[in-house]
Amino acid sequence: MRLAHRPRLLERLPLLSLTRLAEGYDRLRQRLCYLRQRQASRRALLGLDAHQLDDIGKSRRQAEREGHKHFWQD
Repeated sequence: MRLAHRPRLLERLPLLSLTRLAEGYDRLRQRLCYLRQRQASRRALLGLDAHQLDDIGKSRRQAEREGHKHFWQD
């Protein structure tokens, strides 16, 4: 098929402004940072000793259950 006969994609798809694209990118970046921080916190929880766990009100079992969750799990 020749290019002249193809429908123009830009006419068929809604155009996003650069501002909307930047906002979407920023939301994605913030979400990824949040997920990375959550995973780091969970890994740190696994390294706490009994006294530190007692200070934050968690049992070893609770810490292990939380620490072994995947980063995407709530």
